[in-house]
Amino acid sequence: MAEALILPAVYMGVILGLYEFFAIHKDLAFRGSHFLKHFWHSLLTTMIFIFILMNIEFVLENVPSIQEIPFIGNHIVIRVIIGLIALLKVHGAGVVARGAGGMASIGETWAHALIITGLVEAAPFIWPLIGPLIQTNLPWLPL
Repeated sequence: MAEALILPAVYMGVILGLYEFFAIHKDLAFRGSHFLKHFWHSLLTTMIFIFILMNIEFVLENVPSIQEIPFIGNHIVIRVIIGLIALLKVHGAGVVARGAGGMASIGETWAHALIITGLVEAAPFIWPLIGPLIQTNLPWLPL
């Protein structure tokens, strides 16, 4: 039986959200409160995507009526849909930030968005490797 992964989803969301913010958006010239808005946007949306991806099996097991819905009852289809939404969100955030206020940028590429989306999609499978590292190096954090 699958269990709800709340704290692991939060930890992976923070790790990848920070990576997304600093890796992709380091080329954008932020000013003032726009920096904080973009930071929270990338962090929170990444956490939501990872929370959904890490808890698909739990929801499908505990709400059997979802499995009767064509396509939505398949966890692979849900992962693909979340991946496409994440890809568009990551790329769109860079495009919007680049166009806001005439900020200078060397440009957002689809490659950056694909790397982040791949990491977000892989988060449920990477967690068994990251979890023991967090437990070893940050023992005061609950898992």
